Amino acid sequence: MDIINQSVSLYKKTSIQEARFDEEAKLSEGGKKGALVTVTKTSSPKNNPQENQTLTNKSTGEILSLKKDRDYRSDRWALKSVVGDILPKCRTSKCMVLRAPDPVKGGLRDIEVCKSDKLQKAFYQGLYACGDIWNCPICAAKVSERRRNELKTALVLAKDKGWGIHFVTLTFPHGAGDDLTDILSKMTKAYGKLSSGKYSVKEQLKKLSPESEIFGFIRALEVTHGENGFHPHVHMIVFTNKETESGLLDFVYYRAWVRACRLAGLPEPSRLHGCHVQDGSFAADYAGKWGIEDEMTKANQKQAKNKGLTPWGLLRCILDGDDLDYPPKRAIGLFLVYSAAFKGKRQLYWSNGLRKLLGLQKELNDQELAQKADDEAAYTLATITVEQWKAIRKCKAEVMILNIAESNPLLITSVINNFVLSSGDAGPHSMGEGVPFYGGRGPTR
Repeated sequence: MDIINQSVSLYKKTSIQEARFDEEAKLSEGGKKGALVTVTKTSSPKNNPQENQTLTNKSTGEILSLKKDRDYRSDRWALKSVVGDILPKCRTSKCMVLRAPDPVKGGLRDIEVCKSDKLQKAFYQGLYACGDIWNCPICAAKVSERRRNELKTALVLAKDKGWGIHFVTLTFPHGAGDDLTDILSKMTKAYGKLSSGKYSVKEQLKKLSPESEIFGFIRALEVTHGENGFHPHVHMIVFTNKETESGLLDFVYYRAWVRACRLAGLPEPSRLHGCHVQDGSFAADYAGKWGIEDEMTKANQKQAKNKGLTPWGLLRCILDGDDLDYPPKRAIGLFLVYSAAFKGKRQLYWSNGLRKLLGLQKELNDQELAQKADDEAAYTLATITVEQWKAIRKCKAEVMILNIAESNPLLITSVINNFVLSSGDAGPHSMGEGVPFYGGRGPTR
């Protein structure tokens, strides 16, 4: 048996052992269910409840998932491959493909396979990371996880200061015929009015309750697509003094939001759906889940109502080709519209001065977060030459290399060398030249 087949056997054996360990943990320690919003082509939470569970080992506090990290990784790389095919000139098509510039030595960095004992995961270092949180599933996962940690830290610091914390959701009526670029532009104009001028939320709150004060906010921009077309909306975590009640804030925000939408040319939001202000427990729940669902951004992964989809869901429809409501041609068209509309938009925005009030360091941009190493203390298992990287990519084995690095690091050098020898033939892990990416979830491009 050649080295590739040995590696595949090891990978399958390890996966079976991990699944068995998860099941044993469930039986011996007791499980805690938690929605992962994991819907695959071959199974669904309805038909297979285990696909929609997390398990918690009560003795260690470790959260165990029946969907392993390597499955999520394969999904991300496969979905990124779709973006590369439908947007071949965007920077995401070059992400995790080209070598990154070396800011110290000059030239281009070496490609390395690294492993972190702390995180128990392997990753590539030295590759270009696009940092496009709207188009790139790989960078979105990285960036959102680091943003999530900042959100959680902000909530802890705010609580230590005795601040009030509120969770605000803002939306407006929309229809299937609405132009996404147009309504997104108007929505941006509308929420800008909430923070400026004599009719701002802060000024109106002072008039009604002089003892109330807003210290700042964190705003997240999200979008889904459903029966009524694209649905852009805003979530905010608002920090106030402890005297400010969520009910009063809800009253002020709704009035301000109605006025802002009207002036921006948007339909008037309803009292029932247009604005919701909830207490800090909802903010904590939101921050805790950010970036966790399917290890991608919460904004881009959660399932919408009425069989709607997130942008990543659209990519999955293109990849699988089995959704009757979103056949590949339609899903491609919708993703292209979404991509153009959200280009250059900020997904997460901190109000001026808030980070300083909380004692947080200067915010890194998406590109800086995506390029940052997963773990500075990780060690290098192998340095990959240009020839080897071309062979790995030709065999579409980028994900397999990382999986083997985690399962049996001693095989890495032999496996990489074998890919160089076998890259001229369409072996068991090569789709060959010119084979379309549609119809499979395996490692691609």
